[in-house]
Amino acid sequence: MDVVNAILKPVVETLMVPVKKHIGYLISCRQYMREMGIKMRGLNATRLGVEEHVNRNISNQLEVPAQVRGWFEEVGKINAKVENFPSDVGSCFNLKVRHGVGKRASKIIEDIDSVMREHSIIIWNDHSIPLGRIDSTKASTSIPSTDHHDEFQSREQTFTEALNALDPNHKSHMIALWGMGGVGKTTMMHRLKKVVKEKKMFNFIIEAVVGEKTDPIAIQSAVADYLGIELNEKTKPARTEKLRKWFVDNSGGKKILVILDDVWQFVDLNDIGLSPLPNQGVDFKVLLTSRDKDVCTEMGAEVNSTFNVKMLIETEAQSLFHQFIEISDDVDPELHNIGVNIVRKCGGLPIAIKTMACTLRGKSKDAWKNALLRLEHYDIENIVNGVFKMSYDNLQDEETKSTFLLCGMYPEDFDILTEELVRYGWGLKLFKKVYTIGEARTRLNTCIERLIHTNLLMEVDDVRCIKMHDLVRAFVLDMYSKVEHASIVNHSNTLEWHADNMHDSCKRLSLTCKGMSKFPTDLKFPNLSILKLMHEDISLRFPKNFYEEMEKLEVISYDKMKYPLLPSSPQCSVNLRVFHLHKCSLVMFDCSCIGNLSNLEVLSFADSAIDRLPSTIGKLKKLRLLDLTNCYGVRIDNGVLKKLVKLEELYMTVVDRGRKAISLTDDNCKEMAERSKDIYALELEFFENDAQPKNMSFEKLQRFQISVGRYLYGDSIKSRHSYENTLKLVLEKGELLEARMNELFKKTEVLCLSVGDMNDLEDIEVKSSSQLLQSSSFNNLRVLVVSKCAELKHFFTPGVANTLKKLEHLEVYKCDNMEELIRSRGSEEETITFPKLKFLSLCGLPKLSGLCDNVKIIELPQLMELELDDIPGFTSIYPMKKFETFSLLKEEVLIPKLEKLHVSSMWNLKEIWPCEFNMSEEVKFREIKVSNCDKLVNLFPHKPISLLHHLEELKVKNCGSIESLFNIHLDCVGATGDEYNNSGVRIIKVISCDKLVNLFPHNPMSILHHLEELEVENCGSIESLFNIDLDCAGAIGQEDNSISLRNIKVENLGKLREVWRIKGGDNSRPLVHGFQSVESIRVTKCKKFRNVFTPTTTNFNLGALLEISIDDCGENRGNDESEESSHEQEQVRISISLS
Repeated sequence: MDVVNAILKPVVETLMVPVKKHIGYLISCRQYMREMGIKMRGLNATRLGVEEHVNRNISNQLEVPAQVRGWFEEVGKINAKVENFPSDVGSCFNLKVRHGVGKRASKIIEDIDSVMREHSIIIWNDHSIPLGRIDSTKASTSIPSTDHHDEFQSREQTFTEALNALDPNHKSHMIALWGMGGVGKTTMMHRLKKVVKEKKMFNFIIEAVVGEKTDPIAIQSAVADYLGIELNEKTKPARTEKLRKWFVDNSGGKKILVILDDVWQFVDLNDIGLSPLPNQGVDFKVLLTSRDKDVCTEMGAEVNSTFNVKMLIETEAQSLFHQFIEISDDVDPELHNIGVNIVRKCGGLPIAIKTMACTLRGKSKDAWKNALLRLEHYDIENIVNGVFKMSYDNLQDEETKSTFLLCGMYPEDFDILTEELVRYGWGLKLFKKVYTIGEARTRLNTCIERLIHTNLLMEVDDVRCIKMHDLVRAFVLDMYSKVEHASIVNHSNTLEWHADNMHDSCKRLSLTCKGMSKFPTDLKFPNLSILKLMHEDISLRFPKNFYEEMEKLEVISYDKMKYPLLPSSPQCSVNLRVFHLHKCSLVMFDCSCIGNLSNLEVLSFADSAIDRLPSTIGKLKKLRLLDLTNCYGVRIDNGVLKKLVKLEELYMTVVDRGRKAISLTDDNCKEMAERSKDIYALELEFFENDAQPKNMSFEKLQRFQISVGRYLYGDSIKSRHSYENTLKLVLEKGELLEARMNELFKKTEVLCLSVGDMNDLEDIEVKSSSQLLQSSSFNNLRVLVVSKCAELKHFFTPGVANTLKKLEHLEVYKCDNMEELIRSRGSEEETITFPKLKFLSLCGLPKLSGLCDNVKIIELPQLMELELDDIPGFTSIYPMKKFETFSLLKEEVLIPKLEKLHVSSMWNLKEIWPCEFNMSEEVKFREIKVSNCDKLVNLFPHKPISLLHHLEELKVKNCGSIESLFNIHLDCVGATGDEYNNSGVRIIKVISCDKLVNLFPHNPMSILHHLEELEVENCGSIESLFNIDLDCAGAIGQEDNSISLRNIKVENLGKLREVWRIKGGDNSRPLVHGFQSVESIRVTKCKKFRNVFTPTTTNFNLGALLEISIDDCGENRGNDESEESSHEQEQVRISISLS
């Protein structure tokens, strides 16, 4: 018996496990439901955190892990199961029902635990998205180019043919633009790049400027920058192999465009990891520009893919000249004829024409005659030099000429920092009758402006920099060969450079030292005034007596030099005024010898690795400018700042938040306070663990960027200005007033405040001794950001608000007690105006009740962007009635130019515009994005067409109460009126709107008129995308009523049955036009999807269709081959995958 028991016991126990489990479902049903609810709340909290991380990464152009999308899908499935779960079965005596509910709850708990485990293994590296990647899912916010042709008619065919050759389906592998320098090759290349980027013809676009001397290492670095990879390898083969591996590993299914600009000689594509032959495993094309057609052929461009960018024809050249010369139509006929002849002498070269026009603008007839006489002696090859020489000779002063020549010392295609030119100019004494560096900067900016206006210099995207065109630089280098401007400039092949017989007369020496191992020992430069050495990549050895005969040396600049030679020769101390050590490694150097340069006035260690500023620097009694920008962790010896009695400008900020900031001791701060009474320019950061600013004097301070309690850099505030006075303060009101930082408000242009106990802006204004307010301290502000002010209930009084005449950017966020933006203390104010405000962001203001209750009119005449986030107190944004209590913008708020509206996490928002809202005037919205507004019911009013006329992009996400996207009262044909009543929307994207049933009205053509992209995801109530009634939408049956829709993408629409549902019409085979531009239809995870259109007998015109992809759609029949349409699709790619 014992034996039997021993055998049966484990068997019985095993059999009892599932029995107990099922009994548990029955008995513990309510417990399972409670546990499911708790875990579901935790899951949703986690989901919100992930969504926030995703949004932050998208906003900052950072990578989002690939697993996140699948994780969201799984969470969505669980949410769907929970939503369909019985709400209360606790009192149910039906054992079968209780068992089923308990079992389902248990399974959901297991699913939640599973996705939480998946969440725990998602790795967020937050890497930057590569510069060259073209995001196929992110729509362009710019208006699409309707005409991609060149502005000159003679080049239209060239541009069109080049664009066609760039099409990924075109057989051309190498496309080349060739022509004379300055003719416009690079301009056309940028036009082509813009178009292919708009059309998303490639997944990656990589660009490298090659230049006169091909540098494979530089090209490799440019390619790596666009791919977002680091090339730390030292040798060319190792770098090549790393690039090759990236292309092999990452190019599957991706199309890549490589742009090589300004190619002078053969560039081996093998050096960047690509085969020069097509069809070698990587799908790429090359677009290159060159002055030499033979180089294009050598690179592999075939005759039919090599396009000559020719000179302008006569009429285009004359038109271009008149565009820049800006003369009236009734100009003196003789002057007109002179102009015609001048343009002819320019040979149709755009850069020459522009330069001549800018030079002669506003000049006398004699100046025009003289210009023509001087040009008549040159043939076509010499016209450019003649033009530039004449432009140079016509500069009004020697300072501008000297500044122009100084720019020629930089490498080709180099972004030249204007601040560097200021310091060089100061050292060379270029500016007459200026007595401070600030005055020199003003003078330099005037010279730069003049040079840009005469087309001798160019502006670039970085407002701190300018650039010199290749042809202009060639002209300067030609001038350098003359004795009066004797200079040696070599930034291409320094291994072969030589000074000929010029070294005795040489005034400027500028070299890129790549590959140099030693400096020539037999050369002396007795007349050298400026020495500029750049980019040493190995240990460069200098002669011991290198500085010995450089008695006239005034400026030394070392840039990216590993082992710069610090001057110790007595001769250097006589005239040396400027010493730059930028991006140099100085950790192993003793910089004490710099203290012997007794006449030094500018000393910069910017971006250099230096541990300590030695006490001997205090011996520089004439020093006016000290730059320690990005000298991470540098310590300043006590006494240094105190002894720099002539110091005017001090720069001590860091850019990289991950690096150690400059260390300041109490003694440093005391010395700085002593020096501050004479400081003109200051860039400085104080942190919580640092000594704080005390007893500072700001009386003479005119140029500053100062932060207290935070980093200075890191905000995404964009500026059109090269420099703006900036204050970023995180402190208490008492600390701010004690440090007298408010004395700077009048001069501040960018102000960021986090003052915990501030009641309003007047709280921290400068007050007179009688405690009466002076004129507002904030009237120069362009940017104002206020955050985390716990006591702040209102921000402005009307008096302060009306003084903000220059304010363009206003952000207020995380102020938990703010009730109003503006509060009137007395009688009702008539009008408050922010005349230049363009951007307004209100975020995290839980108690906000409005902008201002006691004001008749608030005018925002220039506001273009409005962002609203996490403001729970409003049910609408625009009001229906004048005294609507819960609308953010009352009737008296006037915003005529608003283009972008972003609304997020406004939990009580039910409508943006009330249904009966009427637009009093034309509105120009271009972008509307709404997310996480779960109570939002109406997105638009009933008559929204005037609102939609300029709208380009509409994105709606996580708005669970919207049933109709366009809740429009439009019935039949003709109701929309004239052409103005057509919508301009190009992109519509709708995600996770579970109650959404209708995307478009029965007559959708006014909405669809310009629509190009439609994407709908995770909307469980939509049965068809286009529910069209032909009795109302008769225009759809008209062949000439085509819309622009090209791509349709839907995913996870649980009830979707077809894309188009057609009803009405006069017969059983209705004819449907209007959608013949559709190229791609993609349907994924739509379990009830059956047909592309119904009824299947519809005569449907899809003439441009290239692709139908139906994946994981369980009931799909896909309008099979037996069903006809009006056009046979012989080359349509059809992919159908059933679940």
